[in-house]
Amino acid sequence: MNVPPAEAIRVPVDQLRVLSVALFLKAGVSDGDARLITDLLIDTDLRGVLSHGTRTIGNYVRAFLEGRLNPTPHVSVVRDEPTTAVVDGDGGLGHPAATRATEFAIAKAKTIGVGAVIARNHGHFGSAGKYTRMAIRQDCAGFCVSGHTMEGFPKDGSYWNPFGNPPMSFAFPAGTEAPMILDMGTSWFDDKDFASFFAQTPAAFFKSIGLVAVANLMAGMMAGMMTSEFRAENRRYESAMFGTFICVLDIGRFVPVEAFKAEVDRMMREVHTLPSFPGYSRYDLPGGLEWDREHAWITEGIPLGRDHQRELEEIADQVSVPVPWR
Repeated sequence: MNVPPAEAIRVPVDQLRVLSVALFLKAGVSDGDARLITDLLIDTDLRGVLSHGTRTIGNYVRAFLEGRLNPTPHVSVVRDEPTTAVVDGDGGLGHPAATRATEFAIAKAKTIGVGAVIARNHGHFGSAGKYTRMAIRQDCAGFCVSGHTMEGFPKDGSYWNPFGNPPMSFAFPAGTEAPMILDMGTSWFDDKDFASFFAQTPAAFFKSIGLVAVANLMAGMMAGMMTSEFRAENRRYESAMFGTFICVLDIGRFVPVEAFKAEVDRMMREVHTLPSFPGYSRYDLPGGLEWDREHAWITEGIPLGRDHQRELEEIADQVSVPVPWR
């Protein structure tokens, strides 16, 4: 889980946005993509998913500068059917390709009821929740997952999870309450946890590894990332090893939208009447805590812990961009 840092500075959203856009522009990213990626990263920070927001900028910028990702991709639709499509990310970061795929899936859902779109040949796309949140803004339900194919199994004894930790999200719109948004990694374990956790609850481990495999099958293999043109030895951009699967359903094709949203509201309210888990102030479904953070942090600023600050400062120094909090 993402837990806000105990010691942090609060950085206004506008300051963080200016810094992020400047860093991506220095890496050769187009103005439009720099602003799109920045908006998605800040949107992720505001939800409290700090591991996948602006903290990732340093890694992304270095991947552009080192030629591992394409800073100016031409994202294109390479296959288009009534309910499905394939989008090619042209070796760029995953955010532009996944956004295009999600927009396409939403348009298909609003036209025909369902849209299922694959994006391929792109880099890391961050957290999955920002794409499913695009769907619920249009009164749709969304499912999104990213994944890759295996290019050799690890030789370091990490047999408990050789497939990584692909992200997955489900989202459902609400009326006046927080929307229900499950935004998670599919692996529940760290290396250090495996031995003790497996001994206590092996069923949880097997379910987790099953989710990881499903994610990679749906978003890596279904994106064709195992085919010869995208294999490591043939890829033009080394880090463009990911695919995305996004499915969007128009809720109004199944049930009146307002009735559905009212029921989500009731569910989200009533869980607050249950006893809270130890160490927590209230019982919440996924999305409730993030909703609270988003509304508070937009005015209070985003809390950057020391490591988060240092990572942004290091990449800013590397490309000669001023840091607003210094």
